[in-house]
Amino acid sequence: MKANEYRKKAKRAEVTAEITLPSGAVFTMRRPPLDVWIAAGKVPQSFLRAMLQAQEGGASAEINLSPDETIDGLAFVTEAIIYACVEPKVALNSESNDVLDLAEIESDDFKFLTNWVQTGAPGVPVKTKQGWEVQVNDLNRFRQKRPGGVNLSLGVDGDEVREEAERFAGAG
Repeated sequence: MKANEYRKKAKRAEVTAEITLPSGAVFTMRRPPLDVWIAAGKVPQSFLRAMLQAQEGGASAEINLSPDETIDGLAFVTEAIIYACVEPKVALNSESNDVLDLAEIESDDFKFLTNWVQTGAPGVPVKTKQGWEVQVNDLNRFRQKRPGGVNLSLGVDGDEVREEAERFAGAG
């Protein structure tokens, strides 16, 4: 299979959802492939720590980063937001009328999108091996917990829960 063919196949299988931002704007969003990016080393370690803290504490999580970690994290969040925005398309330094420049996004919307990326893209379903689409919140009940009730991993659909989650999706 050629690279172009693979990309087209992956794009057809992609799951999106309409997400309403604080400004009232509705964006069509896709889930950034954080598991792939983590494996490829594209995600700064400071961002991984921040994601874990946000996942454990939700919107009220207090995250303390050094200035350099903050810069690395913002650069990564920028990349993730640009990737996730399907419609409107978003880019850095865009001069196209068809593409929204990242700098044009209102502050509250940018903060929302940052939190949205860090908390696992809520509202965008996860596609199972059998082709069902399951909301991440539905998968939470299947995640194994360590003492204290914290999830074992950042994964949204690990192998240890996939089969049970797919049975749940089929029954729902």
